Amino acid sequence: MHPWLRALQHDLVKRAVWPARDLVASGEQDVEALRRGLTRLCDAEGAPITAERLFERMRAAAPCPAEACDAFASALQATVNSLDSSWPVPLHAVLALEDAFSALARSLEK
Repeated sequence: MHPWLRALQHDLVKRAVWPARDLVASGEQDVEALRRGLTRLCDAEGAPITAERLFERMRAAAPCPAEACDAFASALQATVNSLDSSWPVPLHAVLALEDAFSALARSLEK
């Protein structure tokens, strides 16, 4: 996997998706846990940052085509927007970030 993709997966995608997986396993409904996974991340210097802002920064060095980055950014925005929806919409939106990331990774294979 390209180093940029590996960093995006580690710094953003996993941080968002792990709480969602935990909620699936436990059967709990905790939108705040999902919100924290998208809003309480750290940048490369350890400063607090949101997932949207982190992707915006990382995108500058993206090896992926602009269209693929746009699609991932749209999926991320939809995920953040879903946090105000009723359960289980936020859970499914966060889990869908994995598919959006996979599509982004596949864009490098073309």
